[in-house]
Amino acid sequence: MSVWVTWPALTKLGTLGVVSGLLVLAVERQALFENNLFDVENYTGYNADITCDARSLAARTEDGTCNILSNPAEGSVYRRFGRNVNPALTQGETTTLLSPNPREVSNSLMAREEFKPAPSLNFIAAAWIQFMVHDWFDHGPNADADPIQFPLPPGDVLGSGSMSVKRTQPDPSRSGADAGKPQTYRNHNTHWWDGSQLYGSSKETNDKVRAFVDGKLKVNADGTLPTELLSGKPVTGFNENWLLGLSMLHQLFTLEHNAIASKLKQKYPTQSDQWLYDRARLINSALMAKIHTVEWTPAVIANPITERAMYSNWWGLLGQGGPRDDFQAEVRMLQADLARSDSFVKRILGFDPNVAPGVGNSAIDHALTGIVGSTAPNNYGVPFTLTEEFVAVYRMHPLMRDNVQVYDIGSNQVSRTIALRNTRDRDAENLLNDERPERLWYSFGITNPGSLTLNNYPNFLRNLSMPLVGDIDLAAIDVLRDRERGVPRYNEFRRQIGLNPIGKFEDLTKDAATLAELKRLYNNDIEKIDTLVGQLAETVRPEGFAFGETAFQIFIMNASRRLMADRFYTKDYRPEVYTPEGIDWVEHTTMVDVLRRHNPQLQTSLAGVENAFKPWGLNIPADYESWPGANKQENLWVNGALRTQYAVDELPALQRVNIGGLIGSILWNKVKVRSDVAPAGYEKPIHPHGAMAKVKFVAVPNNPYSGLFQGSDNGLLRLSVTGDPADRGFAPGLAWKAFVDGKPSENVSALYTLSGQGGNHNFFANELSQYVVPEANDTLGTTILFSAVSLKPTLLLLNDMAEVTQAGATVAKPKAPTQIYFVPRPELRNRFASTAHDFRADLLTLNAGTKVYDVYATSMEIKTSIIPSISRNYAAQRRNSAVKIGEMELTSAFIASAFGDNGVFFKHQRNEDK
Repeated sequence: MSVWVTWPALTKLGTLGVVSGLLVLAVERQALFENNLFDVENYTGYNADITCDARSLAARTEDGTCNILSNPAEGSVYRRFGRNVNPALTQGETTTLLSPNPREVSNSLMAREEFKPAPSLNFIAAAWIQFMVHDWFDHGPNADADPIQFPLPPGDVLGSGSMSVKRTQPDPSRSGADAGKPQTYRNHNTHWWDGSQLYGSSKETNDKVRAFVDGKLKVNADGTLPTELLSGKPVTGFNENWLLGLSMLHQLFTLEHNAIASKLKQKYPTQSDQWLYDRARLINSALMAKIHTVEWTPAVIANPITERAMYSNWWGLLGQGGPRDDFQAEVRMLQADLARSDSFVKRILGFDPNVAPGVGNSAIDHALTGIVGSTAPNNYGVPFTLTEEFVAVYRMHPLMRDNVQVYDIGSNQVSRTIALRNTRDRDAENLLNDERPERLWYSFGITNPGSLTLNNYPNFLRNLSMPLVGDIDLAAIDVLRDRERGVPRYNEFRRQIGLNPIGKFEDLTKDAATLAELKRLYNNDIEKIDTLVGQLAETVRPEGFAFGETAFQIFIMNASRRLMADRFYTKDYRPEVYTPEGIDWVEHTTMVDVLRRHNPQLQTSLAGVENAFKPWGLNIPADYESWPGANKQENLWVNGALRTQYAVDELPALQRVNIGGLIGSILWNKVKVRSDVAPAGYEKPIHPHGAMAKVKFVAVPNNPYSGLFQGSDNGLLRLSVTGDPADRGFAPGLAWKAFVDGKPSENVSALYTLSGQGGNHNFFANELSQYVVPEANDTLGTTILFSAVSLKPTLLLLNDMAEVTQAGATVAKPKAPTQIYFVPRPELRNRFASTAHDFRADLLTLNAGTKVYDVYATSMEIKTSIIPSISRNYAAQRRNSAVKIGEMELTSAFIASAFGDNGVFFKHQRNEDK
């Protein structure tokens, strides 16, 4: 029997497999709710001191009380962490607390030898989970008495001696009734998913962050947060363990709160500051919870089954919108009827009154319509708290990079590298101000976090010097905290949460060096493996998962429970409490929307990005063709060309023409595919390398041609050669893409001749045209090859360009030229050498504003003859009849990029397509 769960294999069965996987997870979750929820708190004394006033009926309180009106202390600040394993097994370790030495575990199994990226995520995902953790839990200041001490292993980089770690603060609320029971610990944050990292978990903290005007939070005039005088950290709900990503997220969602408050003030101008604040907090907190549920989590566990499960947690299998909303409305009607003494359902249908409390919040209801908005909170008979095991599986420090790489927006060239150790505390706020939020968001969006594996823990966190504390090792502390707080060791942990234990070290990994260290440290005893070590060591993971199944098992419970137990995500997630505008804000806002709202400079970088936690790059969404031409140009340029720009000294070598590559589907794609981006698997056997720039076509007024020939402000111009000039001579070519509002782009390509210009390496030595005369000495065999897709293989038509304007209007009576000529500007003709050199170096010197070509066109019929001299005479007549119709002017510098070489696509219009 396999040690590991088998449900991920169901995805191979398609839709049926995904649905089957959801059923397996639903059954597993139900079993966990029944067997793995343990309460260790005594609420009676606390409830006696709490009064739930009228405000608390429709607002979150500062300390988390009065969420559950029948048990008002539930989930509030200072309530104990619950357990997901039997409390009888959670006695903190004493004799084995230091076995093996936590520092040696850190040095041997955690130390980052080289950075291992998580390629499916970006660094925002790493910052986000720290932001969420600061909402969820905090064990408070550590105890000063009786610190844990252990020796530094021989050869340690910190030298000889010992390391000292303060113990977790003990629970001061324990009484005689707790004697003999395992130690308990208190959460210094509220347990609820209520945004307490922004708003605080006490009235005192909450008052510090509020502006007390129009429901808003305090911000400076420039949008930054006020800072503490001594620490330099922001004044916010929770500001411990501070890094740059937290500065970014706290500023972002403080601004989001204020945007929500402004919206509410506009709609409800007579409402008080308190009313506006309470609803803005509800909305902002729910928005963060939704982003985590349906965006962050599907990015981190990107498996079809778990993605669907997360969406179902929020919206149910019925999905967002109509069917789900209708079902929930009908359930609410049924529940209201059952609450009446003269209930129609009870009286007419004989409905069992004992079933009434479960209507609308059962597992079936949650599956169909989602947890959020269900008719009543459901804690499955165990008061809601977060658990020590939940804390244990969210030890995700390997996500942290060693540094922050700062980029200019749109660029892939690092502007500045900052060691992560220099982004802490007041340095974080200074960097946010110096580098500007938009640049940092872009930089985080395009860089990867670390992978959640062994030997990938940032070394600066393992050798961290803390003021007034000394040297600490967070990896060693992570291991030590699980032992201290009674989290069972890895194999017992798996048994307790319904998973199969491993039978041998080799179940975890096949890596010989890792196995040797695991066996040495744990004395060949699999039962001694620490829970964190085991989780990170799991190499068998469900497809798309950033972490393994052990952490996921705890996640199954708590991801759902923190929604279904909360009144404000169930019974009171409704317009009457949130306002209609608030519900709409939560349901229809994404992380991308939030970033755009407060960083408009990122509009282009976020074009087509559906999940802000996945690496940003070029995306072509379904509605791309409906975009304005300028937006399409910027998307391809910023997210395609600039993002993949080659360094000047790293241009790829020019390749020989791959004649064989022209045979088959490549040519048909070139004439059939109508796209700005190359289809999957497309290769360029000819013209593989070049340089590209943004360009506009400035038309001569009243020229005789229509459509785009009357002007095109948004385009791309790519200049290239057929292949390595050392192979077949220098053969320049041009491709121009003109973007159109709301419609596909139009394209034209041009050559000098099929055979090129011999040994002359001056790209601008000759004019180019979309029609070239067939040649007897066509060494590439281009005419023959292209004859497979067109009867006139050396002619590209221009009709499509004449039939539409750049604004997307269809021309009633289009007029297109028969032949167009791109004539190099006089100032460029002799600017570059004709001797052998890389033409791209010349192009990279041309900047925005440079006029590169005068464009001439003729309407003369293209006639040819089998006698070459007559054909040349026809060509001369056409050229002499051509008139200037405009100029090609660069609107950016030329750059060389991987996207320009392999990604951008220029369709050919054949003679047969007219």
